[in-house]
Amino acid sequence: MLGKAGNEVVRHNQQSFAFGDAGGLRSRKFDETIKSNLFLAIVPECETALQAVEIGRRVSAEHSLSRNVRPPQLMHVSLNAIGAYPRLPEDVVFTACAAMSNVRAMPFEVTFDRVMSFATGYAQPLVLSSGVRSEEMMDLHVQLAKEMWSAGLIFSYNPRFKPHMTLLYDEASVPERELAEPVRWMVREFVLIHSLVGRSEYEYLGRWPLLG
Repeated sequence: MLGKAGNEVVRHNQQSFAFGDAGGLRSRKFDETIKSNLFLAIVPECETALQAVEIGRRVSAEHSLSRNVRPPQLMHVSLNAIGAYPRLPEDVVFTACAAMSNVRAMPFEVTFDRVMSFATGYAQPLVLSSGVRSEEMMDLHVQLAKEMWSAGLIFSYNPRFKPHMTLLYDEASVPERELAEPVRWMVREFVLIHSLVGRSEYEYLGRWPLLG
């Protein structure tokens, strides 16, 4: 179901799925045929991304983590997954871009005030998150899912959607703790990201400003 009230009817020939990371690849069995991953996200400003990287490095050193922190250009907050494919599906990109042009939302502030590990299996993501759910981000997540549904796309919707920014993946777990200085920035747009699987490289295929 879609929406806060949960009273919309999902088309029988469509599928929905929830996800916790960029496209859900970390929670699936690795498929070497997958080369392209598409998802909608918000991206922090450059200064904010560098702040996130520094937090990741500091926490990694304190807990003797073995994995490297993601580079600043890969920092993002996933909103809705679109899908993972053997190659970039131009028809899906075209349909998604057309659907996203219908989204209307006001700019809002994101605040991440804690760092923690999500227990997801072997490679646990170390993330920035918040103790208070962002209603603006939840509303955007729902609206994107509705537009994907209306366009006939496989849509992603998670009623327990927990916005977060992944800093790194590691086998070790870090307990939740509050940050001395929260990470904040104003969200003024959302983007369609093409992740080139296995290459740690993102392409931005679309940008949509939040104008209300």
